[in-house]
Amino acid sequence: MASNPCRVSLARILVLLLLCELCLGWVTEYKYKRYTYRKKRDDKRYKTARQRCEVGDSQCQGLWGVDHTKCIRRCMSEVCYNEIYKDDELEEGEIDVRLNSFKGCLSQVKMEDF
Repeated sequence: MASNPCRVSLARILVLLLLCELCLGWVTEYKYKRYTYRKKRDDKRYKTARQRCEVGDSQCQGLWGVDHTKCIRRCMSEVCYNEIYKDDELEEGEIDVRLNSFKGCLSQVKMEDF
């Protein structure tokens, strides 16, 4: 007696759904402090600080990829970097969804701290 192909497929789908449910239960969302970001004002401050660190800071010279990005952002503001990235550092290939919060944090840091 042959088994019904529809039942076998349905059983496989149910097993896969159960496995997906178990795996998703292990994923935790990283929470970080969010800052408001206003494009005109915050982009200008961000670009100014980034250029200052890229041109004037020799400690980031020779670094590439995510290491260069992390170095530049630490140079821009150690306080903002630690608040946004310290507990969950950027990784190679990661899409940085926290950049706008970093820019917003920069806008709240005193200009003298730049």
